[in-house]
Amino acid sequence: MSKHQPSQHAISGVFVFLLMGVFAVFSTVMVLLGARTYKSTSDRTQQHNESRVAAAYVRSMVRADDEKDEILTENLNGIPTVTMIEVYDGDEYVTRLYAYGGTLRELFTERANEFDPDEGEPICPLEELNAGISDGLMTIHLKSADSETDVQIALRCAADGGVKE
Repeated sequence: MSKHQPSQHAISGVFVFLLMGVFAVFSTVMVLLGARTYKSTSDRTQQHNESRVAAAYVRSMVRADDEKDEILTENLNGIPTVTMIEVYDGDEYVTRLYAYGGTLRELFTERANEFDPDEGEPICPLEELNAGISDGLMTIHLKSADSETDVQIALRCAADGGVKE
């Protein structure tokens, strides 16, 4: 009888070891699946936020300058821009929003200065910006690598004749 008892303990020890091994494998699989799901969700959220940032930025810039002098759309060196003209102490300045080099850019300069798209301040990722004005309604089409958005803004300065295309 004494020979039978040690083998019974060895079998129960192997069973406990196997059970812990299965638990460790399943725990590792769950951690890997959770990490993959988190990364996928995080990437989608970042892409969504990037597209929202461009739309919100353009909308807020146009609305901020809407009651001032003039808002127009231009095509400078083959690059569509939204141009807002402001007068300070009798001098005309422009703020231009445009897509160049894969980013939305903003350039604030004197109106007399020549347009150089490289001088604009990068804001956020954006592949394309196209804008048009019709009957006081500005429509801006924004295209990023993953999404397209149209922003429509009813311009208050249209009543004063401050809108040009």
